[in-house]
Amino acid sequence: MTARQTAVLFGLGAIWGAAFMLIKIIVADVAPATLVAVRIAITALILWIVMRSSGTTLPHTRQDWQNFFSVGVFGLVIPFLLISWGQRLIPSSTTAILGATTPLFTALINIFTRNDDKITIERIVGLAIGFVGVLIAIGITTVSTGNWAGELCVLGAAVCYAISALYSRRVFTGMAPIVPSTGQMLASTSLLIPIALVWDGVPTAWPSTKSIIALVILAVVCTAVAYIMYYHLISSIGATKSSMVSYLIAPFGVVYGFVFLQEAISPNAIIGLVIIIAGIVIAGGSWRALQRREGA
Repeated sequence: MTARQTAVLFGLGAIWGAAFMLIKIIVADVAPATLVAVRIAITALILWIVMRSSGTTLPHTRQDWQNFFSVGVFGLVIPFLLISWGQRLIPSSTTAILGATTPLFTALINIFTRNDDKITIERIVGLAIGFVGVLIAIGITTVSTGNWAGELCVLGAAVCYAISALYSRRVFTGMAPIVPSTGQMLASTSLLIPIALVWDGVPTAWPSTKSIIALVILAVVCTAVAYIMYYHLISSIGATKSSMVSYLIAPFGVVYGFVFLQEAISPNAIIGLVIIIAGIVIAGGSWRALQRREGA
């Protein structure tokens, strides 16, 4: 990768890492379903404008829209709601660490659903190491404090992200990346607005200025702009290298929580994060690529 591409990769990790901190700020006075609905609606509008400006249009077949809705449900609706609910119970830094388990769940699900991926020793070892890291990061004491409910929400979101990624890989191959992303954003918006109205009701008061600013940044920068940056990375360095952003989101999220929200960082959280990343690297075979690069 060039220096510019590396800078974009780190910038994307920094932006996505900030999402957990912003959600923690917003859920203090905005209901979770309303937060997610507004976030996705703003993002859908921005991506649609960008897509149309580039001369691209959405497909009109029933199968494509079934795929948009399916991926939207597992990649946006359910995980965003789970994270928003979960962050009312746990720190943003913990959310960032548990969110880093998505590649582990992807590798685990891939073993049982994809015929072209063999069950290898390194994959099993990597998964085992990664989930040990999750247990260490969560800590035993959270069971007695009730934080386990929030942590299960975030882990459930990670599983949904994994399902969405594997399904997207099968059904959206050959499409310009912005097309399925815009399609699933629009599909998700059509689902989330009625969910928010039924679940939370019509808002009767404006949230604080702080929450409004955080929500705008979350929707515009951490979702819409971040998606566009991700498309750029995929087109310039490929999907495999772009996925390395997963290693950067959690460290940034932990730092943001510590600096801006004064969240304490426990030693077991840091140790767990390091072990999770090590498990991801081993299960995904990234360590072999690093070895080849050092040898060259």
